[in-house]
Amino acid sequence: MSHQVKEAMKSEFRNAITEHGETLEDIRDNSGEWIEGYLPVYNNKIVEEWQAMPSEYDNRGAVELGHLEQEINIINLMSLDLYLYYNDIFNEAVNELEEEEEEE
Repeated sequence: MSHQVKEAMKSEFRNAITEHGETLEDIRDNSGEWIEGYLPVYNNKIVEEWQAMPSEYDNRGAVELGHLEQEINIINLMSLDLYLYYNDIFNEAVNELEEEEEEE
């Protein structure tokens, strides 16, 4: 799952750069918006993606991010874990694009 998501992110970032004149710095500055765009909304999809992500992210979201003043329930806790997971994928995608730019 992470490879597909990372490639999709890189494609969107390239599009934002070429068609909208954004820079990788702009994309990094708006990381929260990008990441939230990838987070599932529906409970069944949250559960499905949470189960598919690496177990090293289990229960990290609430610890690292707090509860963000959300009601504490299992779906919100899973969403926080997924946010950290997608944040790491986002950073990998941006770093790879930076490396590609440096090679050109």
